[in-house]
Amino acid sequence: MNQFSYPITFRIPVWQRLLTICIGILLCFMGTVMFSLPGSNGSGGWLVGSLLLLAGVLVPLFVITSKLVLYQDRIEQSSAFGQRELYRRDIDGFRKRVVKNSTLIDLIARHSAQKKMTVIKRYAEDPHFVVWLSDIRNLDEIDELAAKKVIEQDIELGATPEERTETLKKWRRILNIAGYSYIAASVGLFFLPVKPFWLTVFLLSGPWICVALLAKSRHFTLIELDKVSLLRKLNLQPLMIFSSVSFYMVLLGIRPEIATFPLHWQKPFVLALLGGLLMLVVVISFSRGAKLTWVGVFGVLPSLIVYAGGSAILLNTELDHKDAASYRLVVVNKYMTTGKGAANYLVVGTTDETYRGDTSFKVARSIYDTTPKGAIVCVTIHPGALYMPWESLVACDAH
Repeated sequence: MNQFSYPITFRIPVWQRLLTICIGILLCFMGTVMFSLPGSNGSGGWLVGSLLLLAGVLVPLFVITSKLVLYQDRIEQSSAFGQRELYRRDIDGFRKRVVKNSTLIDLIARHSAQKKMTVIKRYAEDPHFVVWLSDIRNLDEIDELAAKKVIEQDIELGATPEERTETLKKWRRILNIAGYSYIAASVGLFFLPVKPFWLTVFLLSGPWICVALLAKSRHFTLIELDKVSLLRKLNLQPLMIFSSVSFYMVLLGIRPEIATFPLHWQKPFVLALLGGLLMLVVVISFSRGAKLTWVGVFGVLPSLIVYAGGSAILLNTELDHKDAASYRLVVVNKYMTTGKGAANYLVVGTTDETYRGDTSFKVARSIYDTTPKGAIVCVTIHPGALYMPWESLVACDAH
């Protein structure tokens, strides 16, 4: 088959095995230290110590004993914890997979009862393995050729095969630019003095742009994440995710005057789940017979839930024009937090027993700077457009 003599054995380099042994010894030492600490039995120190000891023994043992062996007719992976082999005749082909900038080779078994075998980059790039793999089908290339053929035959994309291929490439570039432009605009609108109305319209429009594109053309997809589908279709998931990420800024209160989280979380949570599931039904109905998988469904559902919950909170605040109850409270403290969630807070107090609201409020910097301790502020409890009570705090002279 080739000029090499078999078997050929691959192992992790000696220096890495020695380093792993040193790390294992360190973990075991840390584990014994945890056992010797005063009160470790009652504080859970024994559990941490046991986990450290277990990791200190098992990880080096796995690394030291792991090896990959190439035979002329099969490949074998083994370690202290088990051994498995895959015969060449049982390999349907291979695929390349990139995980954290590292390329892995997946050997796909011909029979569904057999699991794929994964070869790490260090072994996959070895000349011996490259030659051994050379007469096995590259399934990625086969899929790319099949997708290219489908695109070239799709008359909706253009008059000639070349024009059809170029049309899809152009759409893909535009979609990438649109996704990154959307997230950039989201950040800009939150930190620039844009009127709440326009920010609200922008936030609510994002996912429905994806749904509209999905409804307009079968060349877009939201729930098909397999490699074959993404070669032939334009993936709207990044734009959908960017749209939902914008609502995290609402929920975190970066612009407190835009929307306020209701006093009780149960109803927004239920609306988020129901709204997300309803939008999922809409997405599936416009997906034009796309193959449904759990990976595809759960790939888009979290974004839809965040959007539905954020929309409910936003509309509950922005559309609320009902009568509200107002209370005069005293600022008893004020503080600023730092880090990623940096914010300004006013702590209020009252002797009014009818007040059932919060005592700590995240406020805009302008209110924080102009409100000293001891000042009187007005806290209003609004019923909410969706009947989810929420609060607002302003200086009483502006109320």
